[in-house]
Amino acid sequence: MQRRFLRITALILIGLGGAAFFYYIRSLLIPFVIAALIAYVIYPLVRSLEMRGIKRRTAIFTVYAAGMVLVAIFFTVFIPALLQEARSFSKILPEYTRAWEEAQAHLYRLSERVYLPPEGRQVLREMTGQIRSGVLESLRGFARAVLGIITFLPSLILAPFLAYYLIRDFDHIKKRFLAALPPGCRSDLLSLIREGDLIFSQFLRGHLLISAIVGLLTGVGAALIGMPFAVLIGLFTAVADLVPVFGPVLAAVPVIGLALSISQWKAVLMLGIFLAVQQLEGSVLAPRLLGDRVGLHPLMVVFVLLVGGYLAGPLGLIFAVPAAGLLRVVLSYLWEKMVRT
Repeated sequence: MQRRFLRITALILIGLGGAAFFYYIRSLLIPFVIAALIAYVIYPLVRSLEMRGIKRRTAIFTVYAAGMVLVAIFFTVFIPALLQEARSFSKILPEYTRAWEEAQAHLYRLSERVYLPPEGRQVLREMTGQIRSGVLESLRGFARAVLGIITFLPSLILAPFLAYYLIRDFDHIKKRFLAALPPGCRSDLLSLIREGDLIFSQFLRGHLLISAIVGLLTGVGAALIGMPFAVLIGLFTAVADLVPVFGPVLAAVPVIGLALSISQWKAVLMLGIFLAVQQLEGSVLAPRLLGDRVGLHPLMVVFVLLVGGYLAGPLGLIFAVPAAGLLRVVLSYLWEKMVRT
C-alpha cells in the first residue's frame, strides 16, 4: 500500500514538473500545436484515400496539393480584396462613428417622448454608450487579431512539415503510446480517448465547416444587396460564428450598425440576411454536422463560455465548449471508477 502511494505521488510530481516545463517553453510549442491541429483535420481525408488503394505518402501529398491550390486561390483572390476593403473601411470609420452618435441621439429624443424616470434615462444613456464603445472595441480587436496573424507566419510555415511526419508515422506513434499505457487501464483510457475524439472532431471539423459556410453565405448576401466590404463582413462573421451562442450577435451588431450608417433599408436587409443564415445554421447545418455530442445543458454552455472568455480571451470563447465536453467525459469516468466501484 505504501509502495503504491509512493508510486502515485511520484507520478503526480512528474506530471506537475512536466506541465511546468511545457508552460515555460509554451511559445516554442506553437508550431507543434498547429501541426497537430492540421494533422487532426486532414487525417480522415488521408485515410479515405488510403482505403482506395493509395499509399499514405501519396495520399498526404495529394491532400497537401489540394490544400495548396485552395491557399493559392485564397491569397490571389481573397487577400487582395480583403486588404483593399480594410483600407477603405479605415477611411470611413469616423463616418461609422458619427452614424452611431446620430442613432444614439435619436434614441435619446425617442426616450424623451416616452415617460421614463430619471434613473431609467440614465441607464439608457449608459447602455447605448457601452454598446457603441463595445462595437468599436470589437472592430479594433478584430483588426488587431488579423494583423497579429503575421507574428505566427514562421509557425504556420513550419507546421505543415511537422504535420506530414505526424500523419506518416501515426501508426507507429499510436503503437508506442498504447505500449506506454498501464495494461490494467488500457481499455478504459482508449474508450476515453475515443469519446474525446468524437467530441473534439465534431467541433473542430464540423464547427469550422459551419462557420465557413455561414461566413460565405453572409458575405454573398451582403454583396447581393450592395453592401460595401462584403468580403470583410463574410470573414468577420465566420470568425465570430466560431463562438457558440454569442457569435451571431457579436457579428450582427457591428455589421448592421455599418449598414445603418448607409441607409435604414440596408440595415433591415442585412438583419434579414443574418436571420436567414442563422435559421439555416440552426435547423440544417448544425444538426447534420454537429449533433449533440458535447452533452452540455444550454445554461452550462453559457457559463462555460463566460469562464473560457474570462480565463483565455477569444481562444477561450472558441474552445471552451469542447474543453468542457472533454472534462465532462473525464469526470464521469473518475466518478464511475472512484465513487461507484
